[in-house]
Amino acid sequence: MPLDASSYLVKAAVAFVVVPLIAIIALILVLGLLRRLTLPRPDVLENEKYKYARYESGNPMKGEARRTVSMQYFGFLIIFLAVEPAIILLALLLLAPEGYYGSLATIYGIFLAAYTPLLVYAVRESRRVSEWILE
Repeated sequence: MPLDASSYLVKAAVAFVVVPLIAIIALILVLGLLRRLTLPRPDVLENEKYKYARYESGNPMKGEARRTVSMQYFGFLIIFLAVEPAIILLALLLLAPEGYYGSLATIYGIFLAAYTPLLVYAVRESRRVSEWILE
């Protein structure tokens, strides 16, 4: 049986409308079921009103929970940003063919030389506890 233009239109409608619509409805049903399954018990909500409250920092019993984030994370952020690319470059170096070892080792050495002062600074900043305290 030869396919005509109307069968292509039906296939396109099914592919671009019906299938995504079924997927969206299924997703909404699954999310509704998950929400219903993970609802907190009413007796817990009555007795412990702060148990499911979301606070970034601070104590909800003492006032405002959202406060300025201290700089304790600054040093760790620099360490992560410097070490993560170094590890990725090391992985690439290990996966490279033998002919590229010399060039990649040179690039890796330059990279380490450039990032070593940042790492030293980051470690020094992350150890300065007096800078972390909020007043």
